[in-house]
Amino acid sequence: MMKRSVFFTIGLFILTMGVSLIIKSGLGASAWDALAVGESRMFGITVGTAVFVNGIVLIVLNAIIMKKRPDVLATLTIFVIGLLIDFWLLIVLADFAPVMMVNQFIALGLGILTVGLGVSIYLQAKFPASPMDTLMVAIHTRFGLNLRNSRILSEGFALTLAFLFKGDIGIGTILVTVLLGFVVQYMYPIFEQLFEKNSYSKAAVPTE
Repeated sequence: MMKRSVFFTIGLFILTMGVSLIIKSGLGASAWDALAVGESRMFGITVGTAVFVNGIVLIVLNAIIMKKRPDVLATLTIFVIGLLIDFWLLIVLADFAPVMMVNQFIALGLGILTVGLGVSIYLQAKFPASPMDTLMVAIHTRFGLNLRNSRILSEGFALTLAFLFKGDIGIGTILVTVLLGFVVQYMYPIFEQLFEKNSYSKAAVPTE
């Protein structure tokens, strides 16, 4: 349990740093993050607070789609994500604002790599995933769509809302959508093997 908690915490810490770098690049964020940025501007709240509120709404929506009780434990995941996003945006990266195009793309690229790294680490803990990720699975399970189409539908839903709330949409939104899956696909098996190897090593140590 301790190791799972460590992977979960470190993964979310890295994930939210990547999200914040993407937002700070000024080139556009992923659909859900773009929505949160738009809400933060419209309602005068922090991005992390908007992420948390959206997560709570999605937990209820996912429960309705799946015809199950809301996943209460998922509130912990989205609460930590929202808290850490504010930590990075308001404290660590408060003065970080790349203005030259090349620096913006560097920040965006580093953000995409970091998000992929964080996702690949935190998912190893097998704790409840963020409600944004769970929506794709809920659509897939409830309506029998394949995962690709379910992701397109969930991301399209978020993008529509981001447009309505004048979110942070740009070239970065497209690049995150296209590239993030490849990064996770490459990194996830690496940390999966590391996680399993570590578990096996501890299990193999004889106890007196």
